[in-house]
Amino acid sequence: MVDEAYILDTSALVAGFAPEFSGAEQLTVPEVVEEAQSLSVKLKLETAITLGQIEVRDPPKKTVDKVQEKVSETGDKVSKTDVKILALALQLSEEEKNPVIVSDDYAIQNLSRLFDLPYSRIAKPGITTVFKWEKECPACGRVYSTDAEKCEACGSKLVRKPRD
Repeated sequence: MVDEAYILDTSALVAGFAPEFSGAEQLTVPEVVEEAQSLSVKLKLETAITLGQIEVRDPPKKTVDKVQEKVSETGDKVSKTDVKILALALQLSEEEKNPVIVSDDYAIQNLSRLFDLPYSRIAKPGITTVFKWEKECPACGRVYSTDAEKCEACGSKLVRKPRD
């Protein structure tokens, strides 16, 4: 059995994940370091990196592309950081390691399930259902892909909703 490797999202650190108390390998992506805003989170993260408790690693482009393809299919709203967190976990999984994404972000949890990647939450309850999304016109009911913004028929702003 391969030891777990925790892939840390910004939300995990903000919610209070303590790298110093985990014996597991811990990794994150450069964008998480950039996103750390509060002084306490920034200090905790920088200290853990300096002490070798957290490794900062960029996932390869091919796994980033796989995640972006899945995001296009599902319509989840994710940031570049979210994509890279998922791609890093996917890379480790492909290397037959045992990644666990640590995140309170529902879109990350949704995509984690679709990739069969385990995740752990910190402060919020986890997701209960996996969603794929679409956009719908609230005025006329037409349905569009998730990259559309306005209804072509009536010009109304589209709203995102789970696909049936």
